[in-house]
Amino acid sequence: MAVLEREPERVETLRQRSELFLDLARTAGLDTGASNGTAVIPVITGNSLVALRLSHRMFGDGVNVQPILYPAVDESAARLRFFITSEHSEEQIRFAVERLVHHMQDLGRLSPPTAAAS
Repeated sequence: MAVLEREPERVETLRQRSELFLDLARTAGLDTGASNGTAVIPVITGNSLVALRLSHRMFGDGVNVQPILYPAVDESAARLRFFITSEHSEEQIRFAVERLVHHMQDLGRLSPPTAAAS
């Protein structure tokens, strides 16, 4: 609590970083469920194996994101759970979403953007 009293701007920074992640993810076509106004953001993969593969690939990119798998959630609700902090930079947020989109496209779980959308 002492940190927040000394640095109240952290709350606003956290809100901005979480909103940035959510906006980028949704714009890219990622399924973030009903996520809104929180620093814990799911990206639903719909398959436990895909969630595991994505988590492993993201770790290889330097992004630590944990999969949430069946039976903790329904198989169709398997997901990655991103924990955003005020310490994450905008560049880190953009990198994480970009790499996730790349890997989801590579695994055939997300269609690449069409030429008209570019």
